[in-house]
Amino acid sequence: MNQKNNKLIYTPSVAAIMTDILLLALAILIVLVVTPFSSGIPFHKYFDFTFFYLASWLIISYFYKRYSRERSTSYIVNIFKLLWTILTVQAILSILFLTPLNTSYSIWIIVGYSLLIFSLGSIYYIIQFTIKNAIEYKDIIEIQKDKPDEIKIITEKLDEKSSQVLIDSIKEFCGEKVYEFISKHLDFNLKNNLVSFSSNYFDIKSKPEKNYTGIAILNKLNNIRGINKLFSIVNQKLPMEGTFVISFEQRSTRKKRIYDKYPKGLNYLIYFFDYLLKRVIPKFLYMDKIYFKITRGKNRILSKTEVLGRLVYCGFDIVETKKLNGITYVIAHKVKNLPVILESKRYGPLLTLRRLGKNGIVFNVYKFRTMFSYAEYLQAYIYRMNKLQKGGKFNKDIRINTMGKFMRKYWIDELPMFINVLRGEMKIVGVRPLSQHYYSLYTPELQKMRVRYKPGLLPPFYADLPETLEEIQESEFRYLKSCEQKGVLVTDMKYFVKILKNILFKRVKSA
Repeated sequence: MNQKNNKLIYTPSVAAIMTDILLLALAILIVLVVTPFSSGIPFHKYFDFTFFYLASWLIISYFYKRYSRERSTSYIVNIFKLLWTILTVQAILSILFLTPLNTSYSIWIIVGYSLLIFSLGSIYYIIQFTIKNAIEYKDIIEIQKDKPDEIKIITEKLDEKSSQVLIDSIKEFCGEKVYEFISKHLDFNLKNNLVSFSSNYFDIKSKPEKNYTGIAILNKLNNIRGINKLFSIVNQKLPMEGTFVISFEQRSTRKKRIYDKYPKGLNYLIYFFDYLLKRVIPKFLYMDKIYFKITRGKNRILSKTEVLGRLVYCGFDIVETKKLNGITYVIAHKVKNLPVILESKRYGPLLTLRRLGKNGIVFNVYKFRTMFSYAEYLQAYIYRMNKLQKGGKFNKDIRINTMGKFMRKYWIDELPMFINVLRGEMKIVGVRPLSQHYYSLYTPELQKMRVRYKPGLLPPFYADLPETLEEIQESEFRYLKSCEQKGVLVTDMKYFVKILKNILFKRVKSA
């Protein structure tokens, strides 16, 4: 362990101390204002008590190393240190002020201080943890396809009896229509095609590598734990262009199934708790381990975006999808070799996007995540399957989740950008901060104009409502030209009024 961390005396972080003082001041103010005293708000009565509380808090926090410049960024560690600080301060002040000889102070004041500072501190640490662990979202992820394998696999045929047993098993397990769909991509008369009905990836892992032309896992992914691990193992067993077949129940299908099964009213309640227990709770901090311990990963809720995104992430290209008997079947081809087993990625509520700012400086823009997990790997697939709408957005974009649609409608997803405004990287009105890729699509003249000014939360797009890339560039050109001629403040105020009208009366949604 680093000796520096063991020193009792250290140089504290001024920012950490100031944050604590602000949270303490807010907690104390709230308690003294909302507590029902018989003789008004006795700030004078509790002044000495509050002073000792603040002093004790700062001293105890210092010795618990809450102000160390090398303090932990772990949410759990910080919460435990906060809790120990509260308990220690509570004990000290109880001894000093709440003795039988001193009955002038209420125990509920010290309890109120402690409970509120713990609540505010917990919220602060959640925000801090979320910002530091924000997922970097890449606008375009291109999977580089590897060259085909030089070694060709010699295909062998099954004997007639074994082939028929396999085909009958598939039909019995999945149904006639599913067999017909899969058999267009896999020849079940060949020994080189592996079919698994198990929910355990060890059945695949135990097989020899690159000895198969196709692998079909017919048990629903909803019942399989370690999906990325399974996909990675399959990747290592298949040659380039090898066929991979999977099946799963989509989130939307599960929702309809529950709605149709139970009476109206009760079905909403059942689906709410089903989604809460099997989708929301496992996403909370450290809850996934408890969830998998209890459920063993059975009957999980999976979105189509997440499953297809995981496939692309693990080196596959989506060939075809089809829903049969309420189950979605996916045909994929291996396009990239994986040298290692890929673990699951953790997605938080916040994401960062690398954007160009003033003077061409690249910075991280913060936004709430409005898409399903692994959505960033599906841009090429969505582009291939769906036409673009006016303005360059995807038509029927399956990557956006239900909460994301709500947040985009009411601009909630843009709120974390105020972090960038407070940092001085952005302003309220201005051209949208662009990625390097989209910046390269602009004309050289507009590129030079863009980097002279800070980007903004509300771009001129929402004032003019252009529909094509050319019209978007014209809109930004007019805004930037106005900044040059009339000044930034005057131009921003004029555009802010236009944008506000469009948001309130034309229901313009967030990009």
